[in-house]
Amino acid sequence: MMELTQDITDSNLPEDDEMTHYVSERKQRAQPAAKMQPPLTPMIDVTFQLLLYFLLTSTFKPDEGQIPGSLPEKGLSAASSDPRPPIRIILRPRGANREYVLYEVDNLPAIDKQEDLYNMLESRKKSGAVTIETPVEIRPWSNVRWKHVVGAFNAAVRAKYKNIGFSSSL
Repeated sequence: MMELTQDITDSNLPEDDEMTHYVSERKQRAQPAAKMQPPLTPMIDVTFQLLLYFLLTSTFKPDEGQIPGSLPEKGLSAASSDPRPPIRIILRPRGANREYVLYEVDNLPAIDKQEDLYNMLESRKKSGAVTIETPVEIRPWSNVRWKHVVGAFNAAVRAKYKNIGFSSSL
């Protein structure tokens, strides 16, 4: 019987090797998915374009100077350690958009230019009324622009005062 089955199966098979076989849908779905690899060339191009953009649009300039200053030690008050009365500079905003400022130095007539503030501080030092160790206290109103506060600080530093501080806003 075995021979008969073998003869039947051998006689029914075609001789060529390119025989098409039926593959069920289940086996087709079970085949592993093709591996995907993203194209790297466009990503590298974009990376170099971004690098070039940032290099060309950035500005290289030296760091700005540091403002010298130190805080008093814990528990000590800067006012109690120095018996000399400080030079008080009060900054009041002026103008519709607070673009300008008035500097009031120790209840003297108000001035409105940073250069005039520097000249006043320098003349007080030259007159001998104060020394470079005399404390300078800058008191801005709460709505004064920061550039004016820094301008007052810079005027005092330029006049070579060593003890410059800020007090709470008015």
